[in-house]
Amino acid sequence: MAGKPLRDASCVASVAVASLLLTGCSVETPYQAPKFFFASTYTGHKDTAPVLLNNVAWWEGLKDPTLNSLVQRALAGSLSLAIATERVREAKADLAAVPTQVTANSDASVVRQKEVADTPETRADASLGLSWMLDPFGEQSLRKEASRARVEVADAEVDAARLLLLFNLANAYVDLRFNQRALVVRQKEVTSREETLELTESLLDKDAATKLDLVRAQARLAEARATVPGIRARIQGQKNQIATLLGTTPGRLDVNLDAGARQPMPRMSTGVGIPADLVRNRPDIRIAERLYYAAVAETGVARADLYPKLSLGGAISLARVGGNTGPEYFFGPAIALPTLPLQTGRARVAAQESRARQAHTNWTSTVINAIREVEDALSDYAQSRAATEQARNAVELYGEAVDLTRGMIALNGATLNELLDDEENLSDAEIALAANLRAQALAFVALNSSLGATVQGSGSPTVVASAGSE
Repeated sequence: MAGKPLRDASCVASVAVASLLLTGCSVETPYQAPKFFFASTYTGHKDTAPVLLNNVAWWEGLKDPTLNSLVQRALAGSLSLAIATERVREAKADLAAVPTQVTANSDASVVRQKEVADTPETRADASLGLSWMLDPFGEQSLRKEASRARVEVADAEVDAARLLLLFNLANAYVDLRFNQRALVVRQKEVTSREETLELTESLLDKDAATKLDLVRAQARLAEARATVPGIRARIQGQKNQIATLLGTTPGRLDVNLDAGARQPMPRMSTGVGIPADLVRNRPDIRIAERLYYAAVAETGVARADLYPKLSLGGAISLARVGGNTGPEYFFGPAIALPTLPLQTGRARVAAQESRARQAHTNWTSTVINAIREVEDALSDYAQSRAATEQARNAVELYGEAVDLTRGMIALNGATLNELLDDEENLSDAEIALAANLRAQALAFVALNSSLGATVQGSGSPTVVASAGSE
């Protein structure tokens, strides 16, 4: 079987020249990093400097060894982190799957068959093909850029998942310790009201109290006891949540969360950085910026679809039938024209341009929300600290009032009803103090989370957004 001649060399040259001319017609939209005009400082924090909060173990500021141990276990065993890490692998695989400009394929087969004369005959075929896609508009490189941006998005999503894990774990731990403290307060209240009931019964025997006083004391005791079961249920629920965050089956966490059950006391540094730090510290802002970058690249891909696609390719095949062998080969250019009418393609470009604008607006919205979260958290933390000091003072005063009232009852200077009221006020004040300590710790957690403080982060993206100033 004789080989076929190559196609006309002039045709090949024409296509090559055309491709060189088209190279100047780039469809790529130059990427410009989004900008935001940040204020120079946060409200009420004038003397601050830029702070990189990458790989910062902020939870250690709560001064709780048990929490520190839980965090290390969560970072190692969290299922949400495992899923986020797999998404990075998926994104990298998608990047590797983007077609390259040069492709090759091969094929081979052997068939044994009988002809009409019942004479067995073996036919063997083998071929090797090679194709080179010319890319004058940069479509392939734009596809690669978009895929690389999505790998960076997946990397930032790991940081976001880690930050969310730390936020949820710290909040669950703070809530656990609050409810454990509330349980202690309510049990103390039950004991106090039991003592008051005994005192009332003693006075009733001496005709120094009435049946009404006794009923009131019994009712207050029953009321106090009724608060305990709900608190116990909340404690168990928070233990289950902590186990889940650690990737452990609830009820099988081998950590004693009842020992040393004191409420965390946050220690917050005054160095919170400046608003422009959020661009590099917060993973959600990095994600939004990379999605915008990918949308811009995909706009160029959509534009490239409006133009013809050029390629050079060829194949060599070898066939053997019976005892006869013959090669076949060809080499030449090919052109694929865009789908007509072009309005469809232009509509796809317009839609992608809109998606790029949406991505830019989403980046701006993400930055504004991040600044709001930090400002809110700073205010909450400052106010909760002030409220905690007042709550401590209230507990001391109500405790003194209870002691004075008990002493005055023996001198007939106070009534049992006044003692019951003072006991209730003391219990409520202790719960209020615990609630303020909880609020202060939660504000500490929220502040560090909103600042983007994380651990083992990937750092800044390849292209970071510009930060202006007012």
